[in-house]
Amino acid sequence: MEYSEKKITENSIRELDRRIENLKIQFNLFFAGELKVPPDKERDEIEKSIRKILSYTGKSSKIKLLTQNLSLKFSLYNNMWLKKLNENELGLPFIKKQKILKTGYTSPEKKSPFSLPQGHSAKVSLNEEESFERFYDLLKKISPEKLKNQKEKEKIINSLKSQMIFKNYIDAEVKLKLTRGKIKIILKK
Repeated sequence: MEYSEKKITENSIRELDRRIENLKIQFNLFFAGELKVPPDKERDEIEKSIRKILSYTGKSSKIKLLTQNLSLKFSLYNNMWLKKLNENELGLPFIKKQKILKTGYTSPEKKSPFSLPQGHSAKVSLNEEESFERFYDLLKKISPEKLKNQKEKEKIINSLKSQMIFKNYIDAEVKLKLTRGKIKIILKK
């Protein structure tokens, strides 16, 4: 969408705001596993439009304020989306990282009291809901203090399902690994 002197109005800013809200919905669907591909094209188009509006110098004070607010809103969402996309690509855990009393790095030859024994893995299948319950039970044995309520359980299980759908896995092995005091969830086919 091109913005000339006559087109930068409150209506055009409202339209761009509506597009940002629609993009937010699309990203939420992507992170929930409903969309297979992130809506990067729309995000890039909105980013270009905002840059054009911000670079235009003949704006009234009201339009300047509205464009700045719109730019800040998009920037906030964009940073959040990029961070989540990066975490998904790196395979970082779906659960919030835990804080463990022991700080610092323990070398491999020294066994930390927080280290996990070998074999902390579970097989999960999108066709078998019970498999996610077994995975959660394993996770709960390792970290009972953080995983107490049903809402957290659903969040973790839904995140794991979303990651499996995103990677196009029906069946997978989920390994739990403790690295530097943080639990990592590794998903393998």
